[in-house]
Amino acid sequence: MNPDRQDQAERERILARYFNVASIRGDNRQIVKRFLLGALWAAVLTPLLFYLKFGTLNWFSISFTIFLVVLCLLFALGFFFQTRTEYHTRVPIEGNLADRIGAFWLVACAFGPFFGWIITSFSPTESSWKWQYMARAFLSVILPVITAVPLVPYARGKAAFIAIPLLLAITALPVSSCLWVLADLHDGPETVMVDIWRVPATGKFDCVSQTSSKIACEDIRPGVAGVPLRITWLPHSRRVLSKRGVIA
Repeated sequence: MNPDRQDQAERERILARYFNVASIRGDNRQIVKRFLLGALWAAVLTPLLFYLKFGTLNWFSISFTIFLVVLCLLFALGFFFQTRTEYHTRVPIEGNLADRIGAFWLVACAFGPFFGWIITSFSPTESSWKWQYMARAFLSVILPVITAVPLVPYARGKAAFIAIPLLLAITALPVSSCLWVLADLHDGPETVMVDIWRVPATGKFDCVSQTSSKIACEDIRPGVAGVPLRITWLPHSRRVLSKRGVIA
């Protein structure tokens, strides 16, 4: 047996042992069904577990659910087409710099938005928000696109029917997670004057902007009534950068 076939056989044995099946040759229906069922369970149980633990669902829990579902679907798709060689690319791998960059495409799409979210989770300020948002845009948009481009030449023949939709759909996921950040980078922060008072019947605060604005009390989280506040905030991602009391 030549070295290439030996390597392929060894990879198949490792995968079969990892997924606890006798072999990954044939049509792999058993493994495909497992991952399709896993995608269904992930879509149902992951949001439920987040809600039971934290009492709410936020964008992180939704994004993590999408990540698990897409991961299971990619495994199912990969095993489904593993033995359908007519859909495999015929372009030989050159091993050059572009191929090395393209090898990190899935990693960039999965972990770029995660690390970008971590960077912007630290409360942005008027002096830090821009570099925080630019770092997130690089990790969530530029990096996935840069790593996807070197893979395009391999999408030829029948492989293009699978590769092109995958490249577009998977790359669009991290980009879509950054749309509000891109909008704030484009428009910049907004400064508004807000009047605040406490509602006697409920004891809660009510807020009204002196000019047309989408800002709400939930964004401001005021602690004192009666003193107008000058708010600088990012309206698309709804992040308050500064709050200053205005004394008449």
